[in-house]
Amino acid sequence: MITSKCTLTIDLDIIRDNYRALQKICTLTEVGAAVKANCYGLGAEQIAPILANFGCKYFFVANTDEGVTLRERFSKENLNHKNLKICVLNGYFTADRDDFINYNLIPVLNSFKQLELWRNLSHQLNKKLSCFLHIDTGMNRFGIPEGEFNDLVQNANELDVLCVMSHLSSSEEPDNQTNKEQLMKFKQLASLFPNAKKSLVNSSGIFLGPEYHFDIARPGVAIYGVNPTPYLQESVIKNPVTLEAPIIQIKDLDKGQHVGYNRTYELGERHLIATLPLGYADGYPRSLSNKGIVFINDKPAPVIGRVSMDLITVDVTKIPPEELFLGQTVEIIGKNMSLDKIANLAGTNGYEILTMLGNRYHKFYKY
Repeated sequence: MITSKCTLTIDLDIIRDNYRALQKICTLTEVGAAVKANCYGLGAEQIAPILANFGCKYFFVANTDEGVTLRERFSKENLNHKNLKICVLNGYFTADRDDFINYNLIPVLNSFKQLELWRNLSHQLNKKLSCFLHIDTGMNRFGIPEGEFNDLVQNANELDVLCVMSHLSSSEEPDNQTNKEQLMKFKQLASLFPNAKKSLVNSSGIFLGPEYHFDIARPGVAIYGVNPTPYLQESVIKNPVTLEAPIIQIKDLDKGQHVGYNRTYELGERHLIATLPLGYADGYPRSLSNKGIVFINDKPAPVIGRVSMDLITVDVTKIPPEELFLGQTVEIIGKNMSLDKIANLAGTNGYEILTMLGNRYHKFYKY
């Protein structure tokens, strides 16, 4: 049967193995999981329960909508979900009051104002509410600045501060002095909450060494197959993602003809080209125009012409004729083209590639 649909296959065993590899490195540290953005596009509904069954107790989402969906999923799976802590990284806002109460969500408080709002709710409910505190140690993107810290310490005693956390800005660069500066700042400020757990590292931060690990690690992208140690030739993290597209048209073009929008590619000789049904609407970056590479039976075929919304064209002149036919499977991401390789070609990172993967693919989960 010939199809025009692309397929995205996610190997859940590899995701589990990636999580296990991180646990083995963090021998004295609990390993949580960033499951925001639908597990970076791969499917929180399928992945989060697997991580919970493998010992993960701390789940980090971006906003309350993600938290509500995750709590409902845990409940549906009959997991002991009340012991699973869902932490909302964007913090608490009064518009989300009922969601935090009804779905047992924990805010990561990022400012003194958020702390006041959460403390007010604590007074209204007449109980001590749990929270994480996010302190800014130099990234200057999110978190409680050092100037607000004295007020924070004085007012946080009315709350159940489970954990004090911060975020490294350059953890994928082990020689960057910023990592040590943030570590020292974090130790200094977090020590003012001696009874709370501490959390500093994301995926790459785990590989900076045990001194950075503290009580809770918060890996995300490494679980889903992006290399957290780009400075090393080998990685313990494996790619669980295979994206495949079928050939839906083949054309024989003469020298001097052009391909795609704005005629950015001119044929210097006679070529055979194939059209594939994916484009930037599916998360295949437009920046891969005239730069991308796909594979047919492990043989490379370069992307030629502009990546359009729904289609790309590839040069298949060097592919054996018997391997070219309508419906032939073409590897977009897989054993020959990892998430990191395609990100490098596109001039971005694996995070963006993962989260851009579109909703039009047929998703298959391999167990």
